[in-house]
Amino acid sequence: MTASPSIPKAPRLRFNSFRDDWIETPMGKLMSFKNGYNAGKEQYGSGIKFINVLDIIENDFIVHDLIIGSVQIPDRDFKKNEVKYGDILFQRSSETREEVGQANVYLDRGKSATFGGFVIRGRPIREFDPVFFNGMLKTAKPRKDMTSRSGGSTRYNIGQESLEEVTVSIPSLPEQRKIADFLTAVDGRIGQLSQKKALLEDYKKGVMQQLFTQALRFKDDHGNDFPEWEEKKYSEIYTFQNTNSYSRDLLTYEGGEVRNIHYGDIHTKFRSNFHLSKEVVPFIKPEVELKRISKDCYCRVGDLVIADASEDYADVGKCIEIIELGEKTLAGLHTFIARPRKGAVSPGFGGYLMQSREVRLKIMTIAQGTKVLGLSKNMLCNIKLPIPHTAEQTKIANFLTALDRKIESVSQQITHTQAFKKGLLQQMFV
Repeated sequence: MTASPSIPKAPRLRFNSFRDDWIETPMGKLMSFKNGYNAGKEQYGSGIKFINVLDIIENDFIVHDLIIGSVQIPDRDFKKNEVKYGDILFQRSSETREEVGQANVYLDRGKSATFGGFVIRGRPIREFDPVFFNGMLKTAKPRKDMTSRSGGSTRYNIGQESLEEVTVSIPSLPEQRKIADFLTAVDGRIGQLSQKKALLEDYKKGVMQQLFTQALRFKDDHGNDFPEWEEKKYSEIYTFQNTNSYSRDLLTYEGGEVRNIHYGDIHTKFRSNFHLSKEVVPFIKPEVELKRISKDCYCRVGDLVIADASEDYADVGKCIEIIELGEKTLAGLHTFIARPRKGAVSPGFGGYLMQSREVRLKIMTIAQGTKVLGLSKNMLCNIKLPIPHTAEQTKIANFLTALDRKIESVSQQITHTQAFKKGLLQQMFV
């Protein structure tokens, strides 16, 4: 491939053997459009695979086995609303203008499906490569054209007539196929990495189960068994420090002297092994008075910061362990700071202990509430934890940390490959 900025009506990046200009054409000359099937509530749950908006926006492409829903549909209606290999599916409606008209392609040659009323099907009436078309529809120019033609106020919609008028630029069929093969290879690499990440995560989950039930034990550096684990109350290994109650309104990302860990970030984005330098943590706004906050309330390496509230059992008591700080940091609304007693916990072990199935089940047991589940320090103090010798804790923490690094490394490779693909999409299409 070479850069060819001087060629009119052609992308910046092309394969060497292609020189012809790309042509602009309305999509109505390439495909016919049809709205999807509106089913009653009693029809969902079994039957024919039923493509809906989530299938469009959550997959790189759609095949039969990836489709989430199914519907009972009469044969006559199915024939009218069948989705076959090469059909393009468009998101008909969205709460935001930026999302309306998102598209995906159906690439299952063996099995067909049907599609819902919030989806528009585009069926080719002129030959084009569906993988190329799928990539092209995700680039800026057709997306801008599509969203500008959408209408609505609380919800935005795009109709068949508007889709017919959206202008796209396409090359010859051989060039489409060349680009499609290249994009398929990139997608294949992303798929391999995603599968590798999933396998590593499953392996870690299985190993943690064996380690914390003691089905798998480490030996010491001389090959000897470690002492038996001791059951201790939470209060024997951790003390609690006060946290603040600053809401998001009092935090800023524009700078400050003191960082603040918000419970929402523990739930949604912070890694369990918390390195301040690797996370985006807001500051407390300068106008907030901090003089009355004691030194003991600032986070330290080894502290657990526990989110004490959640809307579901899966996240209640979710926590991070502070591995690296470097700046003054507090913990805020709906959090506890659990500080390890001297010599009770090896660095890195406490965070993994809190993730173990055994401890998670105990935390779910003491969580209270209906719409929002909460934890109390007093109840947490009384739960009993199986604790190994600190030397064995170190072995466990080091092993699981190494696994997490491998998982993070693969995640970064996925991110980089996706960014590479995004960059290609901008340069390989007009």
